[in-house]
Amino acid sequence: MSTSNSEQTNRKLVHLVDIQDIKAIPHRFARGLDRCDRDIIESCFHEDGIDDHGFFRGSAEEFCDWVMEELKKFTSSQHLITTQNAEINGDSAVCESYFYAYHLLPTPDGLKDLVVAGRYVDTMEKRNGEWKITLRLATFDWNRISDSSSLPVAENDPRTNGTNTKDDASYLAFANILK
Repeated sequence: MSTSNSEQTNRKLVHLVDIQDIKAIPHRFARGLDRCDRDIIESCFHEDGIDDHGFFRGSAEEFCDWVMEELKKFTSSQHLITTQNAEINGDSAVCESYFYAYHLLPTPDGLKDLVVAGRYVDTMEKRNGEWKITLRLATFDWNRISDSSSLPVAENDPRTNGTNTKDDASYLAFANILK
């Protein structure tokens, strides 16, 4: 392999790793929301990072204060990241990630399923070798509220219930693999 081919291959590999790192951030953010894990959420932003949800705009720290209170309204939540598009220019990038946010909302009329769909448009920078969000803009495309139905599997075996705490099965699994 010639030097130029080797250099080109190395540039491509660096680009692929950067794209993977960039696209992993919205997934990590979603996990942080669903587990109500402030440390995970904050790890997605640079210290001067801003979150703009339209009805909320502030620093990552302020966002965490706000979103932790918002998430208390729900019995459970699940954020799903789907289609992602990312472009890099040097140490700057933009990543658009489609999301579905499912929330189980207790109301006086019983449990409701609240589904919100939209996109995170993240401006990111690579600082000290690490990609993080400098500005997150959340856009909302549609939502739906409907009556919820019970989940027989969870009723029959409470061990299968997910939680939004560090008691969730995923924390134990990750802790065991990282020993």
